[in-house]
Amino acid sequence: MTDGPASASPAGLLRVLRDEAGLGLATLAPAGVGESGAAFWVTDHAGTAGLLKIMPGPAEAALAQLRALEAMVNRLRDRGYPAARLTAFGRTAAFGFWIQQRLPGRPLDRSPGFPDLSRLATLLPELIRLNDLQAGLATGAADWPALLVRTLTEGGDGYCLHATLAARPDTRDLLQAVRDIGARCGPAIPPGTDFMHYDFTPTNLLADAATITGVIDINAPVLPGDRAFDLATLLFYVYDHDGIRARLGARLLELAGYQAARAYLAHIVLRQVEWSVRHYPAAAATRRHLRLARQVITDIASTAPPWQGSLCRGWTSDDIRTSWLDQRRQTRAVGGRPGRRICPRNHSSPGPRPVSS
Repeated sequence: MTDGPASASPAGLLRVLRDEAGLGLATLAPAGVGESGAAFWVTDHAGTAGLLKIMPGPAEAALAQLRALEAMVNRLRDRGYPAARLTAFGRTAAFGFWIQQRLPGRPLDRSPGFPDLSRLATLLPELIRLNDLQAGLATGAADWPALLVRTLTEGGDGYCLHATLAARPDTRDLLQAVRDIGARCGPAIPPGTDFMHYDFTPTNLLADAATITGVIDINAPVLPGDRAFDLATLLFYVYDHDGIRARLGARLLELAGYQAARAYLAHIVLRQVEWSVRHYPAAAATRRHLRLARQVITDIASTAPPWQGSLCRGWTSDDIRTSWLDQRRQTRAVGGRPGRRICPRNHSSPGPRPVSS
């Protein structure tokens, strides 16, 4: 497998897993999701389906990371968190692998980059509850604040590439804002004591009509961090929904404070915009990400939080959904432009929640 496991044919990969790992798999097919090409749907000879993921690299290191992943998933599940159970993991000569159960439900997006805002509004209280279950589960040592600050001020390894945004006239100002926030707000990032998903997007949240049925794409290595970062991630993708933005913004401030929240949102702006314009420059989702990024950067440039947290912190899912319906009606009434932002509890325009910078 000189080209690596992700580039091997499905038949070749299946043969390696049978011969070297002893897996009794009947079928293997590319999952067609994610960016790495390293996810595959598999079935065993009893017909049970699962998701196989492969991790290229030194096999011994991969095995240690997979043991830590299994332990974290079990701790999450013990708290009632709907993480997919690992049914097998191991290594071959070239890569580590794990298989996880296939969870029910469908993602909380209509297509990649376009979240299902109505369903998210209904399920937001449940998502915040699940985020709280991540508290205090960190194990191991990792300098989470330094990792995040490095992405903001210098760039990451294969992602968050500053050169991508610097090369485009329409994103250079975003890059400068991200760098400034990283330098100014980095010291406010708390040490990592929580389980952190790191990609808590609508695509990775499964639900049926009534509840969240799965949080997927929990990967190795597991790094300790701040669970508030996951709320900031979700906030970016729903930032054009007034009700969700207000409620998520309020909870983000409660957990992280404004300065850390600014750093978290700046990272998501950098990470998503850089990836989108590098890989999908002409896509409709990329245009949406650019629009959201400008709105987020404009808001977090303020020295006080812009979100409507103080008067809307107690919103229920019905309140948030009412705000969504009101927003859509107002948008139609003014010819497609968003109308005045309101809080459904008192139908006023609340100001920002006062938090010291």
